[in-house]
Amino acid sequence: MESISLYELTTDLVELMDVEDAEMNEEVKSQIVEQIENMIEDKSENIIAVVRNYEATISAIKEEEKRLAENRKAKENKLSRLKEYTRECLERTGKMKVETNLGTVSLRKKPVSVVVEDEALIPALYKTTKEVVSIDKVTIKDFLKKGMEIEGCRLSDEAYSLTIK
Repeated sequence: MESISLYELTTDLVELMDVEDAEMNEEVKSQIVEQIENMIEDKSENIIAVVRNYEATISAIKEEEKRLAENRKAKENKLSRLKEYTRECLERTGKMKVETNLGTVSLRKKPVSVVVEDEALIPALYKTTKEVVSIDKVTIKDFLKKGMEIEGCRLSDEAYSLTIK
């Protein structure tokens, strides 16, 4: 048996509602409408089950991503501490390079960098200002709802969002 989609059911229901009373017995029309509405209810129930399944799967994936991210961060921290430990040991012994069968560990001089200890004490000459432009959509929406026109803006068409509980 071929499955009928929710779209097909809703289209059939809308078309049936538009049928003139003279063309079809009212009792038959009522029975068909009831049947289609029951089928729509069944389809909707199946959709809810699928949505809940997807939501559970997505939730599980997010938890696994979080666990993996925490694991990765822990490994990165261990790696960083190991490298810092190795650097300190080489510096203390005065060795700049150690060659092994697996590879070479060596120290390389870093370029000098600036450490800012207190931003407030730095003269304005050495500061740059960045300008951030943001649009106040709430105020614009209020003006547009009052019938005012604002160039470059319009209200979106009304729409519905789907809620599944």
